[in-house]
Amino acid sequence: MRPLRRLALVSGLTLLGATQLAAQVPDSLWISTRGDVRPDRETYVLLSGVLGGLAGYRGIERRLLQLGHRVVIIDPYLMSIDSADVSFDAIARRVNTLLDVRGVRAARLVGHAHGGGVALRVASNWPARVSELFLLDVGAMEGNHSPVFSSSMRLATLVTRMPGGKRFVRGRIAAGIRENTGKSDWLDDTAVKAYTDVPLDNISGVVGMALRLGDSVEPESLAVVVSRVKVPVTMVLGALRCAASPGPQELAALEPLGARVRMVKIDGTCHFPHEEAPEMVISYLTHTR
Repeated sequence: MRPLRRLALVSGLTLLGATQLAAQVPDSLWISTRGDVRPDRETYVLLSGVLGGLAGYRGIERRLLQLGHRVVIIDPYLMSIDSADVSFDAIARRVNTLLDVRGVRAARLVGHAHGGGVALRVASNWPARVSELFLLDVGAMEGNHSPVFSSSMRLATLVTRMPGGKRFVRGRIAAGIRENTGKSDWLDDTAVKAYTDVPLDNISGVVGMALRLGDSVEPESLAVVVSRVKVPVTMVLGALRCAASPGPQELAALEPLGARVRMVKIDGTCHFPHEEAPEMVISYLTHTR
């Protein structure tokens, strides 16, 4: 982005109140803890990507709770909406602090999309916190740069303030999700609202964070991060290719883990396997497949 255009966008976001959002986003929107701690059951920690939030994991959560497990869902991006540092490393530190306060240790850690980049750093930096790592349609990401927000999306703050603007942006987001799914029957009007209401209600902060994601810098190389991962890693990928699918470099970056990493693909799905084929994903998370 050209410097002058970038400056104009940032100035506009500031005038629209992007710096006030810390007090406007209650933690109930970015963390959910359900289920009892039981010695014979697992704790699952589910980290969302830039899009999806708590809503994206509710189906998986219901099934895990039925099986008697404890489930912690965290939207690490909404949690970091007012944070200056939004590198994977920084967001992982915040997630680790949350888990420490809740006494979470040896959890099965699940990350979708960019949430997988956060999950990888948690597993690398605090190995006692994680017993297994599951990456949903993502490999090992080098940095927290998101292609989700195009230049037009960065103007969404202004668009949503126009008549019909929210409906327009919601439609754009829904269309982008559909283009990255193999099975879109789950994406009904209720699901679209669940995925979009929170970001649309906090659009200035979301767009401001998108700008910071583009500038984020990781303190360590990906190779160093991967070298410290000692737990089993399972990549659960959509078998279909779409724009949001992980690239070959993301997958190859985990090869140094050798036998500790495995890759499985779910037929007919793409970037949202936990929504498109939840029972299949559950079978991998619970070791019944």
